[in-house]
Amino acid sequence: MSLVAAYWHKEGLEIYRYVHQKPVREASGPLPQMKPNPRLFGKRVLVIGSDLLFHIRKRYPPAAKEKLVKALALEIGDLFPLSKPAFHCEEYESSPTHTTLDIWAWESSLYSQVREVFSFDYVIPEDLCYFADIPEIKVFQHRGITRILAHSGHKYLDGTSYPEGNPGERPVERFLQGLGRHRDEIKRIKIYGTGPVPIPSPENLEISEEAARDYPPGLDFLAGLDLKKFKEKKEFRILFRADLFCRIVIYLILGYGLVLYLTAQKYDRASEDLRRKIKGIDAKVSLQDPRGKGEDYSGVVQEINDRLRSRPSPLKIMDAIARKLPAGSSVNRMVLNEINLELSVSSREPLSVVRAIGAGQGFKTVRLKGTPVKDSATGGYNFILMIELSRS
Repeated sequence: MSLVAAYWHKEGLEIYRYVHQKPVREASGPLPQMKPNPRLFGKRVLVIGSDLLFHIRKRYPPAAKEKLVKALALEIGDLFPLSKPAFHCEEYESSPTHTTLDIWAWESSLYSQVREVFSFDYVIPEDLCYFADIPEIKVFQHRGITRILAHSGHKYLDGTSYPEGNPGERPVERFLQGLGRHRDEIKRIKIYGTGPVPIPSPENLEISEEAARDYPPGLDFLAGLDLKKFKEKKEFRILFRADLFCRIVIYLILGYGLVLYLTAQKYDRASEDLRRKIKGIDAKVSLQDPRGKGEDYSGVVQEINDRLRSRPSPLKIMDAIARKLPAGSSVNRMVLNEINLELSVSSREPLSVVRAIGAGQGFKTVRLKGTPVKDSATGGYNFILMIELSRS
């Protein structure tokens, strides 16, 4: 499956696609100036840059991680100076008396702006992109900052950073001392680039060098990570919009009207065919019996023609009902049989509907079929009206 990653930092966004598990930059710049990245398939990962991250290590009573995450969600706003914090936590150590969590937090109020450029399914703090086959320290420079990170396998041990150019004396040595009991686990120091990074005496540590990257080195490790635990939890909300609702109702009514119109056209064509057949029969009868001794079907023909002409138009009936239907009422179903009309209606005031339609022109009688049924969801009533139409 393809992989696309976006590195989010204070100055904007950098988007990378992966070719043979290596990142290749596609676009970068401030968020307002970037065009949307349209890819829809594959894994889409948002990496939160270290300059946007807050990190603390906090001790809790012993408990399952799921319960600790729920407790952390309640206090996250008090732990960090963020208006809308998002967070991720990992277990650092646990014992019968306590559990220690590494907690990363960042501001999520700008997610909407990020999604306009890059829609993402996974969110991962930069510190957790890295892993090591043996416990090691990584030293690299990126965006004017020198970073020192320690990992053991996929476990984050510690990290620090300082501006380039004035690191002080032996920062890596001080960092090693700050690792405490994990100091003896470190087997290797990996240095990216050839910048002036002070290194302490090896002390049985392997020193390896890597070429400098023009992107955060953590992106090299992203393709090898199991991203399931970094899946973004999206909230789905149904927003009621009156204008959209009314527009949908209008479209439904127009569609229903179109169906009725096409049905009426079909009936008209059938009626015309019937008229032609009747005329053909009359012509044959006249030819077979020129003296006019055969049966006279003119009365039947006239009756059929009268019935066809007196048949009410469904569109005119709908128009008449729409003119008389009280506000807040709606027609759910309409069945027309000759001059009898069955109407399924929803309304808060069934009696007002009966009176209004009964007073309409073209309606001979209006009566209620059965008992209105109250709709608990809307507070209205559903009922059926039986209407006899006038023939003229």
